[in-house]
Amino acid sequence: MLPVVVITSDKYLWAMQPFAYLFNLYWSSLQPVTVGCFQRPPFKLPPNFEVIQIDPHNYPADRWSDGLIKLLKTVHEDHFVFMLEDYFLSRTVDVAGVTACHEYIKNKPEVLRMDLTADRLYAGGMFDVEGWGHYDIIETPSATPYQMSTQAGIWNKRLFLELLVPNKSAWEVEIQTQVPETMRVLGTRQYLVRYSNALLKGELDPRQLALLPPEHQRTIFNMIPKEYLE
Repeated sequence: MLPVVVITSDKYLWAMQPFAYLFNLYWSSLQPVTVGCFQRPPFKLPPNFEVIQIDPHNYPADRWSDGLIKLLKTVHEDHFVFMLEDYFLSRTVDVAGVTACHEYIKNKPEVLRMDLTADRLYAGGMFDVEGWGHYDIIETPSATPYQMSTQAGIWNKRLFLELLVPNKSAWEVEIQTQVPETMRVLGTRQYLVRYSNALLKGELDPRQLALLPPEHQRTIFNMIPKEYLE
């Protein structure tokens, strides 16, 4: 099964609790998730969540890529879904669509990333590639901004590791990494994975949290540390 990989830090480790709650609600409690962290969670995660300790000591923000490189080297599969800890799912995931996208790129070793959100759909220069079952495959040229976006997507592990450079922040990885023309970044016209980006510059984003289904907001807010709510 295509694994889901999430990386977090000590500062945002708390976010894994609401992440896991909403993930199992809107994706599946049978979907394996690997969580790369430094400090181990002080709370219990569901059985489908495996915790990998990257290092006993938290890396600073400007060494984000170092932690990711170490984490990816523990992944055995050729492809995986990459997410961040503040991607709080807000709607049922199109699991069939995720599977279809994985099948589409399995025999395309030049595909670096298959976006699962609307990130590539609204990027400049987007063009249609072909239909794949119920899904419309799109592509963005190598010079398009945010080709290395860390919004939810299926990644080719080998190509991802080729591009990652040590001692880079998450922002530098996204903005400064040049994807060569030999690698392709794809997406779909369909929005397969919908979530709230719960954190903005290290603070809770009320507008994003408001996108969560009302019936689950109280549960989620009870999982958020008080200092973030003040």
